[in-house]
Amino acid sequence: MNARSRARTSKVEYRVPLPSFLGIGVPRAGTTWLHELLGSHPEVYVPSRRKELSFFDLHHDRGLEWYQKFFPPASEMDRFGAVGEITPYYYYCEACPERIARVGIEKLVLMLRHPVDRAWSYHGQKIRNGMFRGSFESFLDQERWPVIEQGHYSKYFERYLEHFERKQILVLLLEEALLDLPATQQGLADFLGVSPSGFAAKDAKAAVNSSYVPRAPRLYGLAFRIGKLCRQYDLDWLVNSAKRLGIREAFGAAGKPEPMRSETRARLDDLFRPEFAKLERLLDMSLDVWRRTPVAGAPDAPVRKAHTDADSSALPL
Repeated sequence: MNARSRARTSKVEYRVPLPSFLGIGVPRAGTTWLHELLGSHPEVYVPSRRKELSFFDLHHDRGLEWYQKFFPPASEMDRFGAVGEITPYYYYCEACPERIARVGIEKLVLMLRHPVDRAWSYHGQKIRNGMFRGSFESFLDQERWPVIEQGHYSKYFERYLEHFERKQILVLLLEEALLDLPATQQGLADFLGVSPSGFAAKDAKAAVNSSYVPRAPRLYGLAFRIGKLCRQYDLDWLVNSAKRLGIREAFGAAGKPEPMRSETRARLDDLFRPEFAKLERLLDMSLDVWRRTPVAGAPDAPVRKAHTDADSSALPL
């Protein structure tokens, strides 16, 4: 959509103060890591009460007054250079781009991850939370979580370009963000208009929201579902108290999900190669960090070790 068409998304003036930026995705691509990084900066406000507010997708009917409760009052907004929140499912929500544009939020941060690694991590998360049992291959066959479809990122990025200029969206690749943390911090600071020196020292390789098999998966899954229910009724204090008490850690880890088959890895890598080329054109940036093997007829690309269960991922997520 051209600039003239994009301008048709008319902005509405609201009396309640709203965020200046949003993290819009994607799930299992380092958004919890990003939330913690932004939360360490004194000039950036992200809600500590709840990371994923899901206002523009799941709770839009609750109104902006409900949404604003998670942010500082108008009298305190000026204390921060940037105020925002991160809900990774906004990226896949068809209605979200227009809803976000209509309220006048003009800066979006998008974290992407190699789609096969993201799918693998998503599978591990569902096992950890007691929502799925079985191999990665069987996970790909079910319809409830369309991880392969969601790995075709260009389709969803095009939706956002119907309502936002490309320069309004900061795209970070998780693999690169962790390899060069100072550059990541500088990019975020420049985009959000805050000082790059304000971020707390952080171990980029520290595990955040990692996937594993709990020792008591059914009990862990029950606790997870109770926590989600509490969030729905705005009982964040109860969930956060349980976290501080170490309820999650009390379950321990019995191991990791069974390995992805090498033939599955190869098949999926081949599947996504055309998508990488399309996405590169949309993003106007290189995705070479995602290319593990050279493409026939193309210049040699960097070869990275295939993702196997030996390390669950080279990434701490």
